[in-house]
Amino acid sequence: MSQECTTENCGRLTTLFLCTACIVELDGLLEDVPALIPLLAGARAGTAVVRKAGSGGGGGVTGSKPPGSLDAMMLQAWLAQLPERAYTLASDNPEAGRWLHMARIWVPQARSLVWGPEDMRVYGNCETGECVTQLKADRHAESVTCQTCGTVHHVGDLIDRLKEKARGNPMPPREAREFLQKEARVFILKKDFENWVQLGKLPYVLERVTTTEKPRKIYYPGDILSIFHEMRERRRIPA
Repeated sequence: MSQECTTENCGRLTTLFLCTACIVELDGLLEDVPALIPLLAGARAGTAVVRKAGSGGGGGVTGSKPPGSLDAMMLQAWLAQLPERAYTLASDNPEAGRWLHMARIWVPQARSLVWGPEDMRVYGNCETGECVTQLKADRHAESVTCQTCGTVHHVGDLIDRLKEKARGNPMPPREAREFLQKEARVFILKKDFENWVQLGKLPYVLERVTTTEKPRKIYYPGDILSIFHEMRERRRIPA
C-alpha cells in the first residue's frame, strides 16, 4: 500500500518509508561516511548546527537539542549512528525521514571540516603563462575565472585536464586513491576499488619492482576518477 514519504515536505508516494528520490539522496550522503569518521579524528575545528524548529535531537533522532557548535569528536560520534544503507532504513524504520534530515546536517558539516566548504570545488591551478593560482568554483558552475590573471576556464576542460594529467602517472592502488583524495577531493573506498577491478572496469599496467619479484598491477588515477563519477551517477538515477 502506498503512503507518503516520511521525509519532511517531500510528499511523494512510496511503499516504503522513503521514496526513491530520498533513498538516492541518502545513499549519496552515506557513501562518504566511512571515510569521514576516521578523518574527523584529525580535524581541529568547530561548526555550527543549522536546525529546523522542532526537529529531533542531535545525539539521535529523538534526543535532546545539541549545543550551538560541534567539535569533531561529537560529529564523529553522530555520524557513527547513521545506517550503512538507505534502503534498509527505508524498509524498516518509520523515522527514516528524520534520519535523512539529520544526515543532511551532519554529513555536509563533516565534509566541510575535512575537505573544506561543501559548496566549492577545486579544479587545479590556472596554468595560464606563469600563473599558478588555484581555481575554485561552486560545484554547479560551468566556468571559473582566475582571480589573478582573469582567464576564464570551462569546468569541463579543467576536469579533462586533471584526468589527462592523472592518467599519465600510473600508481599502486593505495597511492592512486590518496592522490585523488588530495587533488580531486574524491574519497574512494578500498572495497569499491576492488569491486571495480573484479568487474574489469579498470585497465592496468604491470610494473616490475625487481627482476625476481612478480610484476605488480598499477592503475591510472584518471581511469579511477572516471569510474567513480560513472558509478555515482548510476546511484543517483531512480530505478
